[in-house]
Amino acid sequence: MKKNKLQDDLFLFIGYLLTSAHGLYGEPAGYGPFRLLDASGRLLEIMQRHDLSDRFLDELEAAIEAERFGTSNDEQLEKALDDLCLRYARELKNRS
Repeated sequence: MKKNKLQDDLFLFIGYLLTSAHGLYGEPAGYGPFRLLDASGRLLEIMQRHDLSDRFLDELEAAIEAERFGTSNDEQLEKALDDLCLRYARELKNRS
């Protein structure tokens, strides 16, 4: 039986979310925003692998990647998240 690659990718993503949630109990509060940003980037990567992306999502993924693998402190990450949320909100309005 051929496995469904999207299902496999999403199954692994669920594992990441669950273990991240569990880990937050013992981690500093600043890890939470980064973990959610990281999860967003991982989901966008899955979407790209399965041809479920578009130009805006590719640009969003690139911006998230810069933050995921950059050296931001909490203050810089908060500013980056403000920008990402505004960009997403504008696109959501355009798509509505």
